[in-house]
Amino acid sequence: MEPGQWKRFLVFFLTFLSYALYHASRKNLSGVKASVSKDWLGNDTTNPHEPLFPNENQAKNFLGFLDGIFMIFYAAALFFWGWLGDRWDPKHVAVLGMIGSAVTLTLFGSFPYWLDFYSTSFYILIYVLFGILQACGWPNEVTIMANWFPKENRGAVMGAWASCQPVGNILGALVISFVIPLGYQWTFAVNSALIFIGGVLLHFCINTKPEKSPSRENTGTLIDQENDDNQVTDGVEEINHEPISFWQALLLPNVLAYCLCNACVKMVNYAFFFWLPFYLTHKFGWSEAAANQLATWYDIGGVVGSIAGGIVSDRLGHRSPIIMTMLVASLFSLFIYSDLGPNKLINVLMMTVLGVTISGPYNLIVGTISVDLGSQPALAGNEKAMSTVTGLIDGTGSAGSAIGQFFVPVIQNAFGWSYVFYMFIIMNFLSAACLTRRFYADALDVWRNYRRRGSFTVRQRSLEDEPLLTHDDD
Repeated sequence: MEPGQWKRFLVFFLTFLSYALYHASRKNLSGVKASVSKDWLGNDTTNPHEPLFPNENQAKNFLGFLDGIFMIFYAAALFFWGWLGDRWDPKHVAVLGMIGSAVTLTLFGSFPYWLDFYSTSFYILIYVLFGILQACGWPNEVTIMANWFPKENRGAVMGAWASCQPVGNILGALVISFVIPLGYQWTFAVNSALIFIGGVLLHFCINTKPEKSPSRENTGTLIDQENDDNQVTDGVEEINHEPISFWQALLLPNVLAYCLCNACVKMVNYAFFFWLPFYLTHKFGWSEAAANQLATWYDIGGVVGSIAGGIVSDRLGHRSPIIMTMLVASLFSLFIYSDLGPNKLINVLMMTVLGVTISGPYNLIVGTISVDLGSQPALAGNEKAMSTVTGLIDGTGSAGSAIGQFFVPVIQNAFGWSYVFYMFIIMNFLSAACLTRRFYADALDVWRNYRRRGSFTVRQRSLEDEPLLTHDDD
């Protein structure tokens, strides 16, 4: 393997691993909600104390409240950390988030149990800080990936890389299933140790971008970019771009449509993230260890959907037809799953399908499409816009998700789990509706290409070509 290829592999692997650890730590509370709820009610014989809540419904509502405030502060912080990543070294921002997440996760999950200190105010404060620090990762690690990998086969590369989110969920669930016999407090401690080690590796083992990387100035000419901000290479002067504002990012072609789409689909994806193990435990009476292991099939489906969607969209030349197909399929899958019985094999199959059709398009939007939108011709090669655009798309999605997490326990307590799934169907329908115009334009272009070439596949686009997401009619 050549040195350049080895460095790209190392960047891919370590950024993939680090964000997987972000998600593994974020998965922790959702995987032990039954144990935490039992402890808060004072029913844990190994750690007797005064109950924090008088009944299970109040404990469940507080867990939903924690999920909601996590997503609110996570969403708000995404805008800030994305903005900062275009003005500071994005690797340093990502590492800061990993170290801080390790500290706050231990304070939240292990500290109260070990010191017999139970306080709703303390839980809220620490989980708010945890949400803020968790937001350091995504926009800045996407920027690092965009610096190292060119546009060729971007759908396949970023689709595979974006599967770090469901892989992290799987890792977190497996850690929980193996460690929880020791007590739920140790699951938080172990995940904290893992993300701390991951942050150290990320800091010392990779650079934010290559020392010499192919870049475009506003004419699309390839140049060798050295470390200096302004220089002349091969007779072409590189422009020193300025970072863009959130308003400028929002007005870029297609950004608003994908922001709104992500706000709806991320609400559903994160509801599965926060509540699926709890749902399996309470609906079917399965143990937490078994529920966490079975819930990984949703994330396995997300890996498959992310990779397959990226590859197919590269071949097709457009992203929106693939995302629209997945979202429409999810409507039927959610309806079937809403009334599914306790058969484990059928549950595994349906959870996998749901992962493909919900987590898959979400991963494509916040990964591949964020990079597409953050490097489109409207930006004239401005490399200082990637973190801002990525943070805007994921931050808007997180804001929508935050609102949804407050409704899940309320609807479940009032009407039952079936109505929670009906809410998911409505949200995914709205997410598909947000892409209707983009889908119509892309589907028409695909059909024209088919009639002209006799094939749905398109030629490989070069760096100078229009990105896969924009047309002159936008």
